[in-house]
Amino acid sequence: MLKLLSSVRITVVCLFLLFVLTFWGTMAQVQQGLYAAQERFFASFFFLAGGWFPFPGAQLVLWILFINLVAALITHFKKQSGWASIGGKITHIGLILYFAAAFFIFHLSRESYVHLGEGDSTNVSTSYTEWELAYWQEQGASRQVTALDSKNFKPGDRVAFNNPDFTLRVAQYYPNSDAYDNGSSPKPAGIISLDAISHIAGKPMDKEREKNIAGGVFDLSFGGKSLTLLLFGAETNPTRVAINGKNYYFILRHKTFPLPFALKLDRFKVAFHPGTDMAKSYQSWVTITTGSLTRQVRIYMNNPLRYKDYTLYQASYDTDPQGRQYSTLAVVKNSARLLPYISCLLVFLGLALHFLTQAIITKLRL
Repeated sequence: MLKLLSSVRITVVCLFLLFVLTFWGTMAQVQQGLYAAQERFFASFFFLAGGWFPFPGAQLVLWILFINLVAALITHFKKQSGWASIGGKITHIGLILYFAAAFFIFHLSRESYVHLGEGDSTNVSTSYTEWELAYWQEQGASRQVTALDSKNFKPGDRVAFNNPDFTLRVAQYYPNSDAYDNGSSPKPAGIISLDAISHIAGKPMDKEREKNIAGGVFDLSFGGKSLTLLLFGAETNPTRVAINGKNYYFILRHKTFPLPFALKLDRFKVAFHPGTDMAKSYQSWVTITTGSLTRQVRIYMNNPLRYKDYTLYQASYDTDPQGRQYSTLAVVKNSARLLPYISCLLVFLGLALHFLTQAIITKLRL
């Protein structure tokens, strides 16, 4: 079994399938979008090609290749010993570490962003595609926010806020939705929502996941009353509800993640190509604060800010109708970011040692 699993034929077939999946998945991004193509070709164990033929996904191929490399390493250890084989063993260990790095990065890394105008500061980042339901009570200058991931909301579920003042249940939840009003007609009684929204309906998921807007219909009960709460993800302001003499605020928003530092945008600058409105370059001057320590950093293309497991890149910018410019910084948390460098170093050392020992052995034989 070990000999079969370590076969070089398996290695060649897996590498060929990875080539096909990489080419196919890259071309499919044009029609299906980046995230949909990634999930179908690279994050799956198999998918249906043409709607009927099962084709192996990158996850399955990579797991088989990983097992193949481990079996080859064990076989290599058994068959060969001494200095002549140590380079090959180190190379195999480095390649296996590549797979371990890919596994940890795929499952543990997180991508989000911060969106700041000059003078603004934050200590949280925002997800591109995930949503959460949050609420807080009006408490002067400060507020304590309670939020729950809305990904697994199903009709009839009780939202686990555990607040004695009210009970919230999911009537409907849509990963992508549209909000509608009644035109000139008044909003139906018992419905609480922002603006004139009187109805939220689901619609097909957009191929670009960041364009999907979540929406939900919730049954809110308190003090013997029952109301319908409509929340639409495109609304930037929370919906206020008076409950037992207290003002509560509810909002469906992109999921937020706490940062281990506070970030303030001191200055933003964009340069355009002459005679066009196409950006040539843009950069942000920020102040990062951790405890009592502060430092100023300039973030621009290929010059990110690094802090422990976090890396902040200059991603984009935009301008509001009043002419105020905002900088968008991509935030990547990657606890396994050093593993690819270590594995690359091991592969390099293993190959160098392998060719060096082979050259010495050949020289001695001659």
